[in-house]
Amino acid sequence: MKKIIFFLILVVINVNVFSNSLDDKKSQIDKIESEIKRNGEEIKKNAQKIKNIDRETETLKEQIIRVEKELKIIESEKELLKKKIDVVNRKIDYGQRNLKFSSKELTNMENEYIAMLQSWQKKEIVDETDTHNFKEILKANQERQEEIKGVQNNIKKVKENIEIEQRNLKKLESQLAYKERQQESKKRQHKNLIIKYNNDKKVTTAKTNKAKSTITSLQKQKIAIEKEIDNIIKTRTKQLGNVNYSTIAKNLGSFKKPITGKIVVGFNQAKVGGVRSSGQEIQGTLGDRVVAANSGKIIYSGKFMNMGKVVMIDHGYNLITIYGNLISSYVKLGQTIKKGSEIGILGLNLDGKSYLYYETRFNLKSSNPNNF
Repeated sequence: MKKIIFFLILVVINVNVFSNSLDDKKSQIDKIESEIKRNGEEIKKNAQKIKNIDRETETLKEQIIRVEKELKIIESEKELLKKKIDVVNRKIDYGQRNLKFSSKELTNMENEYIAMLQSWQKKEIVDETDTHNFKEILKANQERQEEIKGVQNNIKKVKENIEIEQRNLKKLESQLAYKERQQESKKRQHKNLIIKYNNDKKVTTAKTNKAKSTITSLQKQKIAIEKEIDNIIKTRTKQLGNVNYSTIAKNLGSFKKPITGKIVVGFNQAKVGGVRSSGQEIQGTLGDRVVAANSGKIIYSGKFMNMGKVVMIDHGYNLITIYGNLISSYVKLGQTIKKGSEIGILGLNLDGKSYLYYETRFNLKSSNPNNF
C-alpha cells in the first residue's frame, strides 16, 4: 500500500513539473513575441521617420540647386554691372577731359578776339578789303566760341546724366550685394539642415539596426524554446512513424472549427517584426464558447503571461491542436474530451481584440489548420 501511495506522489510531482515547465516556456515565448512586436513597431516607426527625412532632404537639395542658380545669375549681373560702370567711368573721364580742353580753347579764343579788336582799333588807315576780312575773322571766331559753348553745355548735361546713372548703378550694386548676402545666408542654413539630416538619419538607422538585431536574437531564442516545448510534448504523447494526412483523414475525419468567425490572420502570414504566424487567428466575440476541433486528450491547460489561458489537445497520430487567448478553460490536464466539446471561453489578445489563436502541430511541426 505504501509503495502505491509513493508511486502516485511521484506521478503527481511529474505532472506538476511538466505543467510548470511548459507554462514557463510558453511564458518565455510570449515575452519574446511581445518584445519582437515592440521592436517591429520601432522599426516601422524609424523607417517612416527615415522616409520623411529623405523627402525633406530632396526638398532641401532642390532649394540648394535653386540657390546655386540664383547665385550664378547674381554673379552674371554683377559682371555686367562692373562693365557698365567701367563704361560710365570712361565716359565721365572723357567728358571731363573734353570739357577741360574746350574751356581752355574758349579762353584762348576770347583772348584772341580781344587782341584782334585792340589791334584793329590801333590801325590808322583801314581800307575796305581789310575791313571785310576783319569782320569775317571776327564772325568765324564768334561762331567757334558759340560752338564751344554749345559743346560745353552738352558735356555738362552728359556729365549730369552720367552721374545720375552712376548713382543708380551704385544703388543696384548695393541691392545685389544685399541679395548675395541673403542667398549666402540661405545656403548656410541649408547646409546646416543637411548636416542635421545626416545626423538624424545616422541615429535613426542605428536604432533600426539595433531593433533588427534584437528581433533576430529573439527569434533565435523563440526557436530554441519551441524545440524544448516539442521535446516536452514528445515525452507526453505517443509518437507514431509514417503518419501522413491521409492517415489523419482516415482515423480522425474532418476537424471542427473552434469558433464561428472570420480568419483575420492566416497560417504563415507575416506579422509585425517579420515573424510569421504559426497558426490562425479567428475573429470572435468576447465570451464565445470555444470547442475542441476533434476528440483527444488534454496535455496542457493553464495560463501563461499575456496570452490568457491556453489549452493543448493530443488527438493521436502525431497531431496536436492549440487554443489561445481564452479567458477561462473547462478542461484539466489528462482529461479526455470529444469533438465539439466546450473547452473554454474566448477572451482578448494583446491588442484588446477577441481573436482566438488556433494552431495545429503535425509531426511536431506547425501545419496549416485548413489541411484538416
